[in-house]
Amino acid sequence: MWASKRPGPPAGGPQKKLVIQGLKALPTLPSSYKDDTLSRLRNAVNAILGNQPTTQGLEELYRDCEAMCLHKFASSIYEMLQQEFEAYAHKQLSQIDKAQQVLEQTQQFWESYTRQLHMIRSVFMYLDRTYALQTTNVASLWAMGLSVVRQYLINSNMRIRLVRLFIDRVQNERDGQLVDEPMLASIAHMFIDLGLYTQTLLPNFIDATRDYYRRESLRLISSLVPLQTSTDGSAQSSRMMDVPGYLAHVQRRLDEETHRAMQYLDPSIKTSLLSTALSELIEKHAEKLLGSSFDSMVDANLVPDLGRLYKLLAPVDKLNALRKSWSAYIKTTGQRKMQMPDAETALVSGLLEFRSKLDNIFEAAFQNDSKLHSALREAFEAFINTRRNKPAQLIARFVDQYMRVGSKTDDEQQVDDCLNRIVALFRFIQSKDLFEAYYRRDLSKRLLSTKTVSRDAESAFLHKLKAECGSGYTSQLEGMLRDMEVSEELTAALSQATVGPDMSDIGFHANILTTSFWPTYEPIQLTLPRQLEAAQEQFARFYVERHRGRNLQWQYNLGTCLIKVEFDDGPKELQMNQVQGTVLLLFAESDELTYTQVQQNTGLEDSELQRTLQSLACGKYRVLAKEPKSRDVSTTDKFVFNSGFKCPQARIKISQIVVKETEKESKDIEQHIHLDRMYRVDAALVRIMKARKTLDHDRLFSELSNQIDFNITMAEIKERIETLIERDYIRRDDSDQSTYHYIA
Repeated sequence: MWASKRPGPPAGGPQKKLVIQGLKALPTLPSSYKDDTLSRLRNAVNAILGNQPTTQGLEELYRDCEAMCLHKFASSIYEMLQQEFEAYAHKQLSQIDKAQQVLEQTQQFWESYTRQLHMIRSVFMYLDRTYALQTTNVASLWAMGLSVVRQYLINSNMRIRLVRLFIDRVQNERDGQLVDEPMLASIAHMFIDLGLYTQTLLPNFIDATRDYYRRESLRLISSLVPLQTSTDGSAQSSRMMDVPGYLAHVQRRLDEETHRAMQYLDPSIKTSLLSTALSELIEKHAEKLLGSSFDSMVDANLVPDLGRLYKLLAPVDKLNALRKSWSAYIKTTGQRKMQMPDAETALVSGLLEFRSKLDNIFEAAFQNDSKLHSALREAFEAFINTRRNKPAQLIARFVDQYMRVGSKTDDEQQVDDCLNRIVALFRFIQSKDLFEAYYRRDLSKRLLSTKTVSRDAESAFLHKLKAECGSGYTSQLEGMLRDMEVSEELTAALSQATVGPDMSDIGFHANILTTSFWPTYEPIQLTLPRQLEAAQEQFARFYVERHRGRNLQWQYNLGTCLIKVEFDDGPKELQMNQVQGTVLLLFAESDELTYTQVQQNTGLEDSELQRTLQSLACGKYRVLAKEPKSRDVSTTDKFVFNSGFKCPQARIKISQIVVKETEKESKDIEQHIHLDRMYRVDAALVRIMKARKTLDHDRLFSELSNQIDFNITMAEIKERIETLIERDYIRRDDSDQSTYHYIA
């Protein structure tokens, strides 16, 4: 443990006392201190502004400034600095204002001046952080240094000259000349730092840009030439510029302005700069650009140029004009295709190509714009229904041809793509009920003659129709396919059952068709060969045992057969329909028969027999010889089996002479559909009146249009209303003949 002891009195005498007395007078600064220090600081500022070395070190100058501030001379230093800045700026800028290279010298002055301000601010940092910061209405040294330059530019109007020269340099660059971009960037940033950018440089620059592009657009638009379809990749001169060339020029201008804004202007100007350029180059000339070459561009399938057009019109809110031109082009071109002389044969394929082309433009160029898609759909529907019922018939015929031949060379994906395009076309027609009637007739022929390339393709197409129109639309068509599947199962069951030798020898096969699913066929009278008749009776017994209460009606004109025939050149397999086969088998018993003998043995009517004999004796493959020789068959002709028939093929298909679809047959189908439509109109009118009780004619027509999916004329509606009045479903109002009342 430590112990502390106070020292004792010093040896040698008593302790002395220390006495501290106050100063007789306060210390004072030398009388010349303020002036001398200010002079040293002023000389240092002038040296820095003049890019000369200072006589004192920067640290010593900092101490002098600090001492002056501590002695309450801060305001004097601040005033000195302001005076020096003003004098220097006035001297330098007045000299520059009289020079030739104003922008270049202004750049040099500004870059030097800002470096000098940074150094001076470092020397007078204590002043800046105490006096300037703590005193109201006193700007920082940096702000004060900039303000003197700003004030001079405003008072001397030098800023106007700088702005004019700056704009001239930019326009020189727009005209293709090289400019000093770093110098322009320095001038632009000087205006920003001085607070003169938004009120002086920017509005004048935007006005000049607007004027420049207004003059350029008027010059180029007035000299536009028709679309140049042949291009060699070389740049076009402005004197020979078409609309795609003009659009490319506009895009280059926008890219240049974007570069300009990012490189030596403030990035905030980009939006207003591009908006100004687009307004003058595109917005004010949109209608002329669209009206002069839009149709030609779509015709030439200029997808990149159309995409550029879309991108340029979108920012200026001109897509409405594009939509109108798009719709007008589709309607005009479509109506021209519908009225072409060869429309009967090439209409559907042409429409599919047309729609594929439009879809490609819509997706690749117009970015799947919803309004343009609506215009495409409405325009396509408008022109395709100008011929009312014809498109439905032709589309059904096209599908029939594709299912027979066209899909043989296509893989599964190609078939699906083609069917999708057909359904997309089918979607626009209003006579969908008529299409179903024609398609059902053609489908029955394909299935019964086994000419369909793929049963899967048939099912896939029905599935697409079902998705488009509902299950009620395809119920009969799907029933036809089910009948074919059931018939195959029945054939398999029959082959496993005990059958007689007649059926096994001839390979008998029957398709069972449900009457309500299939088109109506007129049965023909035909006397079958004995062996075939026995097989038919045996099948009938087998079927009735499995399905009691059902009746079979044989349609001989729909059957097919394959007959092996011995010729002098060797055996051949002949594929033909059942009527042709029945006639040919007569010559197995006798090589020579007269027309009358053939008719007596087959029981065929003259028209059917003449067509059949013509196909066997006058067609491409003449397995019978006719006497006398001619292309027509008469009742006095004699027919002989042509044993000398030659053909390199082992299997030969002998087609029946096809009776072309007459106008009467087409009218019968259309008349049937017309009657069905009128029944549907009657039902819809009754439903509407039962719900509304009382309606005027216009409202009744409006509600009826919402409930039916086919075209109907006002005359037809009036006719159906008169029919319902006669049948006491509705009545006219006693005082207003255009108003109807429902009769309960």
